[in-house]
Amino acid sequence: MEDFKRKWEDWYGDLLSAYQWIELEHKDKTILYVHGCTRYTGDEGPFSADFIQVIGHADSGESIAEDEHEEIRETLKGRHGIDNISFWLT
Repeated sequence: MEDFKRKWEDWYGDLLSAYQWIELEHKDKTILYVHGCTRYTGDEGPFSADFIQVIGHADSGESIAEDEHEEIRETLKGRHGIDNISFWLT
């Protein structure tokens, strides 16, 4: 997972104003996700958006099964109060 984090940071890190890696215990497994914020200033003024991207199981690196997406989405929405949640698919 550390290699994946480095690649993700190379791809997206400079596009974000802030982000952090977080682990969530879910059904006896640890899920890795990134919580961040992006900011943009354009003709219409400043814009910012918080987001969560669920990466996968921290121990194996496997993607999260689609039947678990909604339950995890609701858990993270309750924890962080944001709707912008996506899942990394491999």
